[in-house]
Amino acid sequence: MKKIILSNLLKIKNSSIYKLIFIFPIIACTLSLLFSALGGESILRLTSETSLNQWGIIWINVIIAVNSGLLNKLEKDSNKYSIYLSKDVDLKKVEYSRIILIGLVSLVTSFILGLMLVIISLVLPTPSITTLGKVLLTILLIWFTTLWQIPFSLWLSRKTNLYFVIIINTTVPLIIGTSFSLLDEWYYFPYDWSMKLLEPMTGMRINGIPFGTDFVPDYSQVLVAIGLGILFFILLTELAAISFKRQVK
Repeated sequence: MKKIILSNLLKIKNSSIYKLIFIFPIIACTLSLLFSALGGESILRLTSETSLNQWGIIWINVIIAVNSGLLNKLEKDSNKYSIYLSKDVDLKKVEYSRIILIGLVSLVTSFILGLMLVIISLVLPTPSITTLGKVLLTILLIWFTTLWQIPFSLWLSRKTNLYFVIIINTTVPLIIGTSFSLLDEWYYFPYDWSMKLLEPMTGMRINGIPFGTDFVPDYSQVLVAIGLGILFFILLTELAAISFKRQVK
């Protein structure tokens, strides 16, 4: 499986995926800075928290959808997965490797975001209502609780196309997820897992408004999100691998 991962790394070396590793964090931080600057100095202090909020609600979903769709498009355009049939490899392991690859790309992209927020904190008095350590931990937790989207996005883009998976993975959490997160049963909606952990970790509501001084963080939301994220990731990974084997075979 290691050879398959290395092969896929070489395959995407000259693709847009490498460039997007840097482009997405730059866009996210730039927009957060612009929006925060419009609100004055008090809001500018919330740049880190705002960046995390937007990252968990919008950007991480876009990143996974785009990278998954681009990887499938790259393989469809080049050989339509026929290269795997010419080799004696387990097709399920091929899909496992593709999932690991997108997961690593997503992790590196998240690391770049964290690095940029550290740099911003050296220039601006941000974060304001949380700590820099919590900011970096939250980025890692967002990555962890959205891993389930990788097998889902790879499967969906393989069955449809790049643009469809981007639309679904962007609009569903943005429109439905933000509304569903207000309910007590938020844990039934997978896209809300990464959103709800933002509240105790950043001290901000999903809509970007800070909680009051009497806010008591409920860290059980983080544990629930992590637990459900792990189980759903394992389930979807296995289903995606089975689907890939049937389709390519």
